[in-house]
Amino acid sequence: MNNIDTKLRSVPKLDRIFNSPDHIVEDGLRGYLLAHPNIIAETQNPRVVRRREGSPVRKVGVITGGGSGHEPAFLGYVGTGMLDAAAIGEIFSSPTAASFLDAMRVADMGAGVACLFGNYAGDTMNVRLAMSDAAKEGITVGTVVANDDVASASKDEAGRRRGVAGEILMWKAGGARAEEGGSLEDVLAAAQKAIDNTRSIGVGLSPCTIVANGHPNFTIEAGTMEVGIGHHGEPGVEIRQLERSSDIARMMCDYVLNDLPFKSGDNVAVLLSGLGATPIIELYVLFADVAAVMKERGIEIRHSFVGNYFTSLEMKGVTLTVMRLDEELDRLMSHPTHSIGLTRVGTFYTPPQKAAPAIVRKIQSEVEDVTVIDRYAARTGIPLQKTTDIVQALVEAIVGARDWLSEIDGKIGDGDHGINMAKGFERCGERLGANPPPLREALQILSDSLLAGIGGSMGPLYGRFFAGMALPLENTDYIDGKVFGLMLDGAEAGIRSLGNADVGDKTLMDTLVPAVRACHATEDGDFLTCLKATSEAAEKGRDSTIDLVARIGRASRLGERSRGVLDAGATSCCLILQTVIASLEKSLKA
Repeated sequence: MNNIDTKLRSVPKLDRIFNSPDHIVEDGLRGYLLAHPNIIAETQNPRVVRRREGSPVRKVGVITGGGSGHEPAFLGYVGTGMLDAAAIGEIFSSPTAASFLDAMRVADMGAGVACLFGNYAGDTMNVRLAMSDAAKEGITVGTVVANDDVASASKDEAGRRRGVAGEILMWKAGGARAEEGGSLEDVLAAAQKAIDNTRSIGVGLSPCTIVANGHPNFTIEAGTMEVGIGHHGEPGVEIRQLERSSDIARMMCDYVLNDLPFKSGDNVAVLLSGLGATPIIELYVLFADVAAVMKERGIEIRHSFVGNYFTSLEMKGVTLTVMRLDEELDRLMSHPTHSIGLTRVGTFYTPPQKAAPAIVRKIQSEVEDVTVIDRYAARTGIPLQKTTDIVQALVEAIVGARDWLSEIDGKIGDGDHGINMAKGFERCGERLGANPPPLREALQILSDSLLAGIGGSMGPLYGRFFAGMALPLENTDYIDGKVFGLMLDGAEAGIRSLGNADVGDKTLMDTLVPAVRACHATEDGDFLTCLKATSEAAEKGRDSTIDLVARIGRASRLGERSRGVLDAGATSCCLILQTVIASLEKSLKA
């Protein structure tokens, strides 16, 4: 890579097993494929795993995707009777849109594809982008989004709730219905019924550490427990003194059973999952106490799952998931399945003989293309041919700020913002090579690299951001204040095409929108003055996020606990804008 030595990474000193902290996902995947060749197989995309044995008849494809670190979720549920493919992201980060698309392609047998995933901003954005491209290829994709975590939002705002271990029961229901020969509509309905009747809550006893960061991003004091903790360490609804198992069981059951609500006479499936470091015997101690509460309330447990089903690296704690059963869900939970994370053996198993109906309709693209209506050609300014160093400067700036951005993100997020951004920008640097092209082509290379190389929400957001910046450059040979304003308009349009974040939500929009406005207010005057005003507005916008409460994305669930720190997206956006501006200023002064 040009001017950047990616090998000079400080290796964290941890009592953990790894070769390189930046390649732990790739190394782990290699091990999974070698250990389970009878269940899963690789694909042309190294971040997509498929079933080893396909269906002998046409069936609906069932897929999912999610961040690594939750093993055996997500790839651990690829197998007979469950998932046909899974897209794999970085630690605690959504897979890319390209990986979701490749999973859709692998799973498509002409009967449509059901994409069943968790309610996280990054997953939603990347699935939408993948569905848009799948539709253009004639692949029909339907979705069900899991939102079973009762602690992440109130019942009145159930649409904001996270998907946690309840996703496993959703995959089980959808996968079994597909195996039975159901149509795409049948599979989606079964998965939706499963998640609608499922509630979960987690209890955390100790934090976890992303190896690439080298330290925990949050703390749980010894002798306490975080009730309602998320699988990425998101704070819960309350902190309590650590209690006896019987008290923990009653407290967790109260949260879950009262929410649907469950009632006497209900039949249920119960899944009790460790978070990575909880001894199995302790899970069974807790399950016995949960079963006692269920019996007391007149609820019968027909299916029980106890073990490490949906973890969070080495976090100590547990998630309780309860699903209310009807005749169909009871049948689907009983259906045989064979995967790394879950195997159910019936009295006998024969491959499905009934083919699912073929899909004869196509769906429309769900994501509009980024467009810039105003066509303008500058006659003076910075020649595009002299802008070959700008994107390379961006690569160096983001890679250099890797640890800083991750530290900021770790205060109210996963702590992976800098890690993932650096990976995507490094990929761009490799593609640029020793002789980078002018800015328009380089921005498009950057956009493609981020969409393909960064999961979570930042991949699609910054991918669209830079694609939008490149569009106005198709009409001009020079960059002046107005062209730069159009570039920022394109960046803003790209962000808005994927979400509804705005100023005040504690996102990168708090940096970008003030910068756009400042640029337009000064674009008709001296270009250097315009650039200075834009840079100052971006920095002021970034700093404003310190006093804001997050209203969008994962940090929004923290409420007041998100106040007092910079937003990582706003910080990286400011760094990007100021790096571009510094390069333009350098060209003007040359």
